[in-house]
Amino acid sequence: MARFAFIWELGGAYGHLGRMIPVARELRRRGHEAVFIIRELVEAERLLGPHGFSWFQAPLWIGRVMKLPDPLSHAELLMQFGFLDPPALLSICRAWRNLLGLLKVDALVFDYSPTAVLASRGLGLPQLNLANGFQVPPAARPLPPLRWWQKAPAARLLDSEQQVMHVANQVLYELGAPPVESVLDILSGSPDVFATLPELDHYPDRAGGDFVGPIFDLGRGEAVRWPAKGALKVFAYLKPDYGALEPLLAALRQLDASVLVHVPGVSRRTVESFSADNLAISRQPLDIEQVRRGCDLAVLHAGISTVAAMLLAGKPVLLFPQQLEQTMFARSVEALGAAVVIPEAAAGQFPRLLKRAVADASLADKARQFAAKYEGYEQAQAIRAVADRCEALLVPR
Repeated sequence: MARFAFIWELGGAYGHLGRMIPVARELRRRGHEAVFIIRELVEAERLLGPHGFSWFQAPLWIGRVMKLPDPLSHAELLMQFGFLDPPALLSICRAWRNLLGLLKVDALVFDYSPTAVLASRGLGLPQLNLANGFQVPPAARPLPPLRWWQKAPAARLLDSEQQVMHVANQVLYELGAPPVESVLDILSGSPDVFATLPELDHYPDRAGGDFVGPIFDLGRGEAVRWPAKGALKVFAYLKPDYGALEPLLAALRQLDASVLVHVPGVSRRTVESFSADNLAISRQPLDIEQVRRGCDLAVLHAGISTVAAMLLAGKPVLLFPQQLEQTMFARSVEALGAAVVIPEAAAGQFPRLLKRAVADASLADKARQFAAKYEGYEQAQAIRAVADRCEALLVPR
């Protein structure tokens, strides 16, 4: 029996744990043990507690880096999390090493954890990187810009990578660990398993990759109760900090449809203000399997797990990205013809844009085509595939 550490450092929402928990459960079924070292503990009791897993707070960068420009690349993203400050980064890396030593783990499974990847170099622990398309860009020098559809100055991209590697290698020298040769060594540093499909990759030009398919949590959450009014069923999963939340809720309420909305932690005032005979708001997660079977259309921020669940059920999506990663992903989904991307800046046009998208039959046609292509896809098979790769780490090299 081996003890696996499932590690999540950057990013938010349910998706990271949603990928890791099913794999950890499969490994436990095979006789192994799993512990979680995670970024956010707020949902740990609800998401990890019922499965009996132990969890620990991930050592995190909590400082603020001022006056940085909008990031062009993954290297510049890392600058926001300590990769400009060697003493601070060294402190966090030592904390990671101390924690891994106390937990006496045999192997590491990373989900967007660059500092933990850096800290573990030289420890001799087998590693696997469980990723979506965003977390590990295609290999290049320099790495492709985040906004791959726009030109970016190559000199700046290269300079940023060199700065980040210089700081990382200062830290690794102090730790007595081998240096990194590229930013990819920080973002991954081990075999990558992509829990997505090639068409849903954040980078459309990636050549190859170990794609096992999306992993999302089915059969969990509250029972689904659609509002009685409206024949068309529209599901929405929105965030309370979305800048155009209220205009979007108002536009959804204007649709001639039965609308069910999940907004985690939404205020009571918002629920009371926008609930109607055709629109219900739930603070608690809903059973996504029931939702995707019953809805005709989904309104989402472009989180990969929920979008994939809907498309595999043949349901079109309207995407309202909140940040750059979601914008990258939304562009890939829109290219399939099964989605419409609507920016937050278009809040004044939400009613018109939603009504036009709802009436576009081609979206549903493309979504059904996507579902038909992957008709044999089973999430359980993807989970077993990742667990197989985890166990393969234990084979003596």
